[in-house]
Amino acid sequence: MSIPSGDNFIVRAVPVLQIIGYKNSGKTTLACKLIAALTAQGLRVGSAKHDAHEFRLDDYETDSEKHLSHGALETILTSSTATRSMRKSSTSLDEIAQQLYGKVDIIIAEGFKSARYPKIALIHHAVEMRDLLAQAADIRLWISWEAHEDLQEQGLTLQIADISSKLILYIKEQEDILHKAISLARSLL
Repeated sequence: MSIPSGDNFIVRAVPVLQIIGYKNSGKTTLACKLIAALTAQGLRVGSAKHDAHEFRLDDYETDSEKHLSHGALETILTSSTATRSMRKSSTSLDEIAQQLYGKVDIIIAEGFKSARYPKIALIHHAVEMRDLLAQAADIRLWISWEAHEDLQEQGLTLQIADISSKLILYIKEQEDILHKAISLARSLL
């Protein structure tokens, strides 16, 4: 995938599929199942997670935390089995996709509602559909904790022109959800 740049040149980036929704909607569960399924198919899968809250880059009193608290803007912690990069600034999903180019085949991103990539949205209640449509674009699949009939009773699918009943899956249709999520992810490659 190529991303147009302001300097009239193209930046290479990895395809991204976002999973969005509100707290406890099932985003992480779906992301983990999708990562496992795509990995089992031989794809190199990366992931990104947006945290809406502040978090610590490292545990108190570790050497890397001391480096950061003394002014390092970024530090990399590595061992014989793993590496972790810690930076004292936010990173956009576009930047993450650029950084992972050539390292992974696709990124499954949890959150980043306002980013421009294709999305799967999970909702608990019908009103969340309207809210997410106001915050996010390119939602290609909806997964609802309410049965489709309940959504129709509320008149939601008829009021929102962008929603087709074929795009809304009930959370209990786990096999169908995973199959459609895999198909969507593979269509981005």
